Amino acid sequence: MTHKVVFEIEVSAMNKLEAAKLVRNWLTMSNTGFLFYVQDNHNKSIASIDLDEDDADAVIEVNKYLPMIKNK
Repeated sequence: MTHKVVFEIEVSAMNKLEAAKLVRNWLTMSNTGFLFYVQDNHNKSIASIDLDEDDADAVIEVNKYLPMIKNK
C-alpha cells in the first residue's frame, strides 16, 4: 500500500533556500510539533497525524484538506 505524506509550515527566513534548510534541520530533531497529512493512495482518505500524541490520539481523519500553498 502506498501513501502520500505532506506537511506545511510557515517559517521566517531570508530566502527560499534558507527556509528549506531550516525545516530540514527541524525534521532531524525529535518532538518537532509538526502535523503531517497522510493520504491513502488507494481510497484517497486523508488523516492528520500528530507524532507527539499517543498512538490512540495521533490519527484524526480529515474531511476537507485545504493546503496553505495555492497556485495563483
